[in-house]
Amino acid sequence: MARRAAARRGGRQAEPVRVESGVGTLELQPDRARPGGRLLLIDGLAHGYVDLDDPTHLELDYVARIGAALEVLVPRGGPADVLHLGGGAFSLPRYLASTRPQVHQTVVERSGAVIRLAEKHLRLRRGERLSVLQADGAAVVRKSPDDAFDLVLGDAFVGTETPPAMATGAFAAEVARVLRPGGRYLLNVVDQPPWPFAAQQAGVLRHAFAHVLAFGGRDVVRGRHAGNVLFLASDRPLPADALARRIAGGAHPAELVPAERLAGWG
Repeated sequence: MARRAAARRGGRQAEPVRVESGVGTLELQPDRARPGGRLLLIDGLAHGYVDLDDPTHLELDYVARIGAALEVLVPRGGPADVLHLGGGAFSLPRYLASTRPQVHQTVVERSGAVIRLAEKHLRLRRGERLSVLQADGAAVVRKSPDDAFDLVLGDAFVGTETPPAMATGAFAAEVARVLRPGGRYLLNVVDQPPWPFAAQQAGVLRHAFAHVLAFGGRDVVRGRHAGNVLFLASDRPLPADALARRIAGGAHPAELVPAERLAGWG
């Protein structure tokens, strides 16, 4: 699901972990380049990476881009309520907990095996400001009260596909309902040119929200190969200029999808 940033070198490393589960074969692969690095694979696909020694290190390309967006969307030092749909290796919850301890996070992960793996091997610790639910993300959103969250982060996958229940217009409307005025929905999808699923999601989001933009890796945005497309939606104008500046740098530079292309998608 994502490319790696670092070359792998030889050296002493921890033992891999392998678990059979209802969502597939879970594997944790140690990173020879970073002693604390652990890559989570589900049926051979990368579904997350954490550095046990440095929760601010976001190794996978699309996760690093989400992290860059969070620097604009969730100001440091202030409170916020964030709902994560999809846990994986819990890299983004750990990142926010480390950089924004005032933020309250709720993480919904459908697989108990994934949660147990993260608790046993990835130092996942629940607490007053980090709740973890084993549940279906769409069901949790439906049961949540109005105006409950400042940010909903949709990063749930079955293989490389968004769960069908989280790809509908009805679900997007439910997300809009549980967001506070000015709240944002950040959605990660995987697609390839000519972007059939991204086009469908663009239309869904534009029906549920007044303001929508998308961004991704330059080669993806320019239609050169498949990859992760990140959508951002809200009932209020979005910080497009600030976001474009923030995602332009770093190890995994990204750019916004041109407005005319996004209009064509939707």
